[in-house]
Amino acid sequence: MSAEPASITSYNDEPGLDVLVSRQPVLDCDMRVIGYRVSYAAADRDLFGSRPPDLSEIRLFGDFLSVVGLEELVGSSVAHLPVSGELLRTLGMPPVRPDRVLLRIGYETATDPALQPIIDGLAMRGYALSLHDLPGPDFDVELLERFGTVELDLPRWDDDDAGNVVLQAHAGCAIPLAAGLIEHSDYRRANELGFRLFSGPFIATPRVTAMRQVPIDNLGTLVALTRMRTTSATIEELEEVINHDVGLSVKLLRYINSAYFGMRHRIGSIRQAVMMLGTHGVSRWAILVALTGGPSAPRELGVMALTRARMCELVGRRYTSVEADELFTVGLLSVADALLDLPLEAIVAQLPLADEVADALLCYGGPAGGILDAVVTYERGDFEAPSVRAHRDGLAAAYRMSLSWAQQTLAAVG
Repeated sequence: MSAEPASITSYNDEPGLDVLVSRQPVLDCDMRVIGYRVSYAAADRDLFGSRPPDLSEIRLFGDFLSVVGLEELVGSSVAHLPVSGELLRTLGMPPVRPDRVLLRIGYETATDPALQPIIDGLAMRGYALSLHDLPGPDFDVELLERFGTVELDLPRWDDDDAGNVVLQAHAGCAIPLAAGLIEHSDYRRANELGFRLFSGPFIATPRVTAMRQVPIDNLGTLVALTRMRTTSATIEELEEVINHDVGLSVKLLRYINSAYFGMRHRIGSIRQAVMMLGTHGVSRWAILVALTGGPSAPRELGVMALTRARMCELVGRRYTSVEADELFTVGLLSVADALLDLPLEAIVAQLPLADEVADALLCYGGPAGGILDAVVTYERGDFEAPSVRAHRDGLAAAYRMSLSWAQQTLAAVG
């Protein structure tokens, strides 16, 4: 039996979708996900031909809601959704329930007198509004009567100006949100300045950043499983490694017996699983569970790791001859530093990885590294980046399928 629980034939046969879409988590001071910042764009800038800009905006927004949908992208969470002045002017009320979205409106749009009745109407109907792209610390604080959130792209602000905005936001009963946070040091800075919501790729970075020697015992199971994927491990060897970690063996059996694998008969032991799926297949899913199934692993990081792994695999099949298994491993391990709170260089140094895999993880080197670069950049919503444009065909479909697969997989792991 194949060790692949979900076919990717549908991805290979699916035509390119019109809408590029991704999400980034928004976290509170307790590092809980309270919503997602949504990015969306047309897959082809010439998609709308000679249509007027306002009609293009409406079609793109409509395609986003109909082709993707909020439920698929953010589940029951709130979508932090950007809306332009053109969209508001033409559409008025967006066709989404107020409790499902926080509408992100730029400062220039928010201060346009022609749009004031529409914005007032949104606030009266219960839509949460977020103000972004402020011109500076001396902004019109009367806007806080309608805008309950104020966003700053924090790397572009110095501490004094950012701190002044935070104070004004608190005084106006608005919540300050720090966006664009790259590292955990950026998060700490934002927290110290008084921000209450946080967003950016920092969540996928380790809290520990200084290089240090990592004891091999801290990564023992992961090292052993990785080594078995590069050698011809026997059933007994793989069984011994997995059974040595009780938590891993329990979660792995639960996953393999889930409806997601569709086994006809219940698998009762690791040996039986290896006999059914093979050493290579079981070791792959054991690494997945070891990385993302621990009690201290944040669910959001698990979703991100699995989404990257599957997306690298899917996109790579269109653009490179690199083995799908290598691409999956590269995507999965790209979040290992955040999951283990260790520098990625230290983790890679301990794992018996092929040089190509290590180069892809540390330098975005080689064909696999190019795919990983495109996947990570797409995840951040930078759809015009060269790495994304070079792999654009199929990215939208790959992201959506990978995100769905990741969520189902984590649910099965339990």
